[in-house]
Amino acid sequence: MTSVLLKCLVLALCISAHRLLAVPRVEEDDGSDDSASTLAFVFDVTGSMYDDLKQVIEGASRILEKTLSRRTRPIKNFVLVPFHDPDIGPVSITTDPQKFQQDLQELFVQGGGDCPEMSIGAIKKALEVSLPGSFIYVFTDARAKDYRLKRDVLQLVQLRQSQVVFVLTGDCGDRSQPGYRAYEEIAATSSGQIFHLDKQQVNEVLKWVEETVQALKVHLLSSNHDSAQENKWEVPFDPSLREVTVSLSGPAPQIELSDPFGHVVGEEQGLKELLNIPNSARVVNLKFPRPGAWKLKVSCSGRHTLRVTGVSNLDFRAGFSSVPVSEFNHTRQRPIKGLPAHVLLKCTGLKPPGQLSHAELMSGSGRSLRTIPVPLPSDLGQQGLWSLPEFRTPSQSFFIKVTGKDKEGYRFQRLSSVSYTNIVPGKTTSPLRHISKTTLPCFSHLINLSYDL
Repeated sequence: MTSVLLKCLVLALCISAHRLLAVPRVEEDDGSDDSASTLAFVFDVTGSMYDDLKQVIEGASRILEKTLSRRTRPIKNFVLVPFHDPDIGPVSITTDPQKFQQDLQELFVQGGGDCPEMSIGAIKKALEVSLPGSFIYVFTDARAKDYRLKRDVLQLVQLRQSQVVFVLTGDCGDRSQPGYRAYEEIAATSSGQIFHLDKQQVNEVLKWVEETVQALKVHLLSSNHDSAQENKWEVPFDPSLREVTVSLSGPAPQIELSDPFGHVVGEEQGLKELLNIPNSARVVNLKFPRPGAWKLKVSCSGRHTLRVTGVSNLDFRAGFSSVPVSEFNHTRQRPIKGLPAHVLLKCTGLKPPGQLSHAELMSGSGRSLRTIPVPLPSDLGQQGLWSLPEFRTPSQSFFIKVTGKDKEGYRFQRLSSVSYTNIVPGKTTSPLRHISKTTLPCFSHLINLSYDL
């Protein structure tokens, strides 16, 4: 009888695992096109934020004017999430830019007191109501009190593939606290950054936001470093890149960009400075860069983050499964710990004879953890679907970088917009997770299995 029960248990586990891995990706049907996103402001309305609010109200009109004037409009709706310990909201969601500005103007800063604020819960709310692939900006002068919600936010970031940028005019004076470290982890996972500013410098960051809220935004390089150092990178710029932005956040930031001929580019060659705060951040932009292998040298005198992004129609999305699949909606956003991983890459803007050559799993510091060759599909990539052979995912979080050549033979690389972490089966501590139960009859017994989605 024991052996029979054991066989039933194994059978139940197998069926449960199969069902878990076959849960299809839920594609949001909101009537929007793939490039439609949300612009969300998460704003601390404690009394010390009065000067920040005035600048945000003034800057918002410029941001809206700029984004709405673009031929391809990146923004479908606008979200405003005010927070003030212990309250979050009321949340404003609108498709009307004038209503968004009005909601900003009606914010009322008040009170204050203890420095940590309920910021992580407000970010969570913004992610929950925003469209996938959105732009979320957090304005505060305090670290988080509710940092225990960090895990929920990280899962939402991976689900929504949205970017979270922090504009901080204070941090309660201790950046080793978990309430500040939560900001760092959210920014790193979402390919966002943290900008430390004086109160009067908020307007400078908003000028940068004007330029970066774009449709067809792609990621080329991401790295995070805990100490002062100089790093050099080679990044291929392909002809589809209409512009490239290099953003470095950290003390004493220095950026040097050299073209494929080895010449350092400056203002005369079209390099535009979008942001320059000497002890906090520097952001530069170049329109229509010459195709080829560019060199990037950056340095900071302390902890820093680097992001290199572009505007291009050539990009990819990654979906995970435990067995090979041929349809992207049969994949999920994250791999499962302890099980073999297969990745289906959904590419846009890449047609034969252009092709992918290999994918790399990248650490948060930009180091390659593993290289995986990408086989040529039977249709030569005509449908834009490329499958990676089975592999085991690392225990740490990782980005996916793909490299290939376009139809003209130019090399390109793209990076996933978020980093990935493994789902741990059976772990149900997070309120974001849903528990499904499989009940199988096994003679006179019922076996109930729970697994984590």
